[in-house]
Amino acid sequence: MKKKYLLLFLPLLLFLFLFPKESLQASGQGVDLWFHTVLPTLLPFIILSNILVRSGFILPLLARLNPLWNRLLGISSGGAYAWILGLLCGYPMGARLTANLCRDGEISREEGIFLLCFCNNASPMFLSGFLVLQKFQSASLMLPVCLVYYGASFITMFIFRIRCRRFKVHSQAPAKKETSHPLSLGELMDVSIMDGFDVIARLGGYIILFTIYSSMLAKLCKPIPFLHPVLAMLLEITTGTGTVLASAWSGKLKFAFILAGIAFGGLSTVAQTSSMIRGSGLSAAAYVKAKLLQGLVTFLAAWVFLFFLV
Repeated sequence: MKKKYLLLFLPLLLFLFLFPKESLQASGQGVDLWFHTVLPTLLPFIILSNILVRSGFILPLLARLNPLWNRLLGISSGGAYAWILGLLCGYPMGARLTANLCRDGEISREEGIFLLCFCNNASPMFLSGFLVLQKFQSASLMLPVCLVYYGASFITMFIFRIRCRRFKVHSQAPAKKETSHPLSLGELMDVSIMDGFDVIARLGGYIILFTIYSSMLAKLCKPIPFLHPVLAMLLEITTGTGTVLASAWSGKLKFAFILAGIAFGGLSTVAQTSSMIRGSGLSAAAYVKAKLLQGLVTFLAAWVFLFFLV
């Protein structure tokens, strides 16, 4: 590990020693978020998606709609699978599936780079259950939140479609890696389950670390109240949302900034995504640039909604 990366963890280690009570509380919050929200929400989708992809069943089925994926999104049937599950399952499922499809030769690296720009998003369950009902506590915001968030995601997609010149998708699939004999049903389930637990355990580690970081920020930013909500949202979106809502900002600014922060995903999601795409040939730096653009587009879309439709 490079020495400059160690500097990121030394402050965290000092915080653990100097503020054990706050550290324990933050760690407990991270474990609670992982165990009660992330694990039951993502693990079934990860296991089932592993089974579907490894079985070779779902991709030929989606291939029947190739003209739709090609013309509407500029992607192949494999890319459509990652995009659909990325929308339904939330962070970092879209990035994980894109990386797996690249490793398995189901999509090209070029398509994987393009797909990574827009396939990794917050799930509808996160937006409706956590954000709208639990945090905003207003069911009337359900439609506006979804329209602004997913509308900005589509705008970002079309921007990168122009940027990457994805106007014509070649029908020829990339060369697949040579595979060994097909797995039996039992082997398929075992491999998919163990892979799912490996992924979910890594996500839990990232969530716990960044929750402690968020607690450390609360201590450091006490002299500058305005700075804490900004940094908290950029660091981790779940705790950051609560911090922004508890601030003295105006209601409109809170609404726009929270949606923009969730569109970016926070540094916690960036770290999770980097872990998912490692070894696939995809670029974490390109992903961060795309999510920053999506955050900006979402912020602007939220202000348009607030000023012209409210």
